Amino acid sequence: MEETTLETRRPERKIQELSDQLISQIAAGEVVERPASVVKELVENAIDAGADSVEVRIEGGGIKRIVVSDNGCGIPKDQLALAVKRHATSKVSNLDELESVSSLGFRGEALASIASVSDMKVISRVAGEDAFSIADGEISAASGNKGTRIEVADLFYKTPARRKFLKSEGTEAAHCQTVIERIALAYPEVAFLFVASGKPIINLPASSIEERLTRLMPRDFRDAHRALDIKAPALRLYGWVCLPTAARSRADCQYFYVNGRFVRDKVLSHGVRMAYQDVLHGSSQPSYCLFLQMDPHKVDVNVHPTKSEVRMRDSQAVHQFIFHAVEDALARTTIVDPSSGEIMDTALPSSPRDASAQAPAEAPVAPTVNPSSFRPAQPKPSRTNTEAYLDFSSPHPKSFQNSFPTTIAAMKVDPATLSANHATPKPAAEAPKRPQPLGRAVGQVCGTFIIAENSAGMVLVDMHAAHERILYERLKKSFDERKMPMQEMLIPLVFTVTPEQMATFEDAREELEQLGLELSAVGPNQLSLRSVPQLMINQISQAGPTIVREVLDDFRQYGKSTAMTEKRNEVLSRMACHAAVRVNRILTIEEMDAILRQMEQTDRADECNHGRPTWVQLSAKELDSFFMRGK
Repeated sequence: MEETTLETRRPERKIQELSDQLISQIAAGEVVERPASVVKELVENAIDAGADSVEVRIEGGGIKRIVVSDNGCGIPKDQLALAVKRHATSKVSNLDELESVSSLGFRGEALASIASVSDMKVISRVAGEDAFSIADGEISAASGNKGTRIEVADLFYKTPARRKFLKSEGTEAAHCQTVIERIALAYPEVAFLFVASGKPIINLPASSIEERLTRLMPRDFRDAHRALDIKAPALRLYGWVCLPTAARSRADCQYFYVNGRFVRDKVLSHGVRMAYQDVLHGSSQPSYCLFLQMDPHKVDVNVHPTKSEVRMRDSQAVHQFIFHAVEDALARTTIVDPSSGEIMDTALPSSPRDASAQAPAEAPVAPTVNPSSFRPAQPKPSRTNTEAYLDFSSPHPKSFQNSFPTTIAAMKVDPATLSANHATPKPAAEAPKRPQPLGRAVGQVCGTFIIAENSAGMVLVDMHAAHERILYERLKKSFDERKMPMQEMLIPLVFTVTPEQMATFEDAREELEQLGLELSAVGPNQLSLRSVPQLMINQISQAGPTIVREVLDDFRQYGKSTAMTEKRNEVLSRMACHAAVRVNRILTIEEMDAILRQMEQTDRADECNHGRPTWVQLSAKELDSFFMRGK
């Protein structure tokens, strides 16, 4: 093999102007990566043309042939030649329109780029006129319906080197399908038909956004999701987020749209991920389909060749808006309507929002019951409401027992909710005003589960998981409402940081002090950590420099850091887990009812601190089916 030298790498050539064909082929390298890129550009053009029906047909994974037909406004005959030229478009005409672009396409490069690497033919007809086609620069009469039909054959045959990098026909067809599904989610008013090698793959009629979501999202998402619709000045976020129980191992079901455009943006995705930090653990990935509407002047979509990334003028504010909106939706406890027996979302007093929507119940789980392990709870003599909250033993140090509620007994709840649903029926006049959707406790089974009865049927509650979540939320609230105690380091930690991290430290001194980190610069690239939150002294001693660097990186990228909160919550989660009622603890009816009432008033009570469900609903119909009643 010939050795590469400086002379061979830099041949002496004169600067020359590139040909239009080569310019288009270079541009195609950015716009047209694979057949799915062609499908995306052509379908977006169809939507910009006002089409309410789009048909996509491919052969050979889109490598052999792609045909995209729509019923949009069409292209007049005198504009067909311009339509396939580079930098010719009807969507923007000046800088102001470019800075506030609302169409999916705007550069005028798609058709020219596609034509430079394939055989392309465009047939278009405007209402009230005849159809015309253009191929290889020649315009001729044609036949066709109102709208545009674009045929792309032998993709990359003009650039064989690019064709070698394509995958199998099945893989390329799957990428085309993914692109169509992404666009279809954002435009439910448009009907889509996708046919691959003569086989219909997608057939979506025009519908509501809810129906489109049901058709395209995975079943586990459809069965366990929350709807949200939050508005703020110049911002609106609506869509659906999955419950932690429907999390996936891969991030393959995450859809985020900005003004109708699918994007992959680390600031937006980080805001969503932050909202799940308290209910989703490990490598599990949330599923969501979210739509962000904002002023087009405040978002720049012209920062990526394929327009898959955006840059926002105030990304930190948008990040916080998304975080709080999704966190609020997840904090709502899904409960059962006592009148209808249907699952519904209920706004909690601590989590106000502008809009809410119904969410379907999680898939029921058929229980396996060992008759010998069932122990009906024995009702005790009537006691006062305060006595109903028995003190569950806690292994915590005494310093924390006096500061935070570690038991249901220590939690203040409306006493009217505690005396209801005892073994002895009460007159209607004494019924509590507040609904009790989880019903009344009737017993315990396997030393782990509370059995309750409501109007829909039977409720099974994991008493340890439920009590753990109750205590955890109370501990967090207690810490948030008071000043965090600080502790000075016996020997300050001195460590190095990058120039970017040092600059972030200088800009965010006050925010770092609010997090409980007393830092000072002791060199051009060195920081000294002198004081930390008392609760986190052990974690800081073990990995203080790493935690501080993580906090600084978060501030630089997102304007806020959750690293300290996450570390604090790890400690509080362990405290709650140790203090929660243990398995095989026999509870009284009053104690079980106390747990149920607290669940109804606690944020995120549907899942424990580790993301597992705390309760399931079994309807009367499902119970009948276990015994084949009615058959």
